[in-house]
Amino acid sequence: MTDSSSSDLKSGVAVPSRSERKICHAKRDAYFKCLDDNGIDIPAKRGSFCEDLRKSMFDGCPEVWANYFEQLRTMNKQKELAYKRSQAIK
Repeated sequence: MTDSSSSDLKSGVAVPSRSERKICHAKRDAYFKCLDDNGIDIPAKRGSFCEDLRKSMFDGCPEVWANYFEQLRTMNKQKELAYKRSQAIK
């Protein structure tokens, strides 16, 4: 977080600039790649895997965004699993 006050961005008071959003998304992508590489679909079940990248995402993104990214990943992975199960039944 470079352009705006770090505490304002973390709390969601300030709107991240384009460059800050780019950094945030890169940190999210690195964290999710680590989860994928380790076969972890649900972030809450990661144990200590990828902890440094998760911390980096939370440090580089507004907290609300980082929480949303994890929730969205969980929902998408659950949808994929439900779809695969429904296809197996057919």
